[in-house]
Amino acid sequence: MVEGRLRKFYEEVVLLEQIFRAVFEMPDGADVSNLRQVNAPKWDSLAHVSLIAAIESEFGTTIDAADALRITSFRAAQAVLDERGL
Repeated sequence: MVEGRLRKFYEEVVLLEQIFRAVFEMPDGADVSNLRQVNAPKWDSLAHVSLIAAIESEFGTTIDAADALRITSFRAAQAVLDERGL
């Protein structure tokens, strides 16, 4: 049971990492764990909308405006998804 939950968690982290790399045009394997809006030159308003849309699509959820504004880093995106039980 625990192993299954850990596997699911790992797969979701990997998926979120892939989304961040794709949206911000980063190479495969690039570390996104500390990526923040303030240190990502390609993180403009259009990229932010693309990020939110990709997260919604890949995780099958809807992110409201307040939560979208909270997503200013990889870790913040993880927190928003965790709050939804994803």
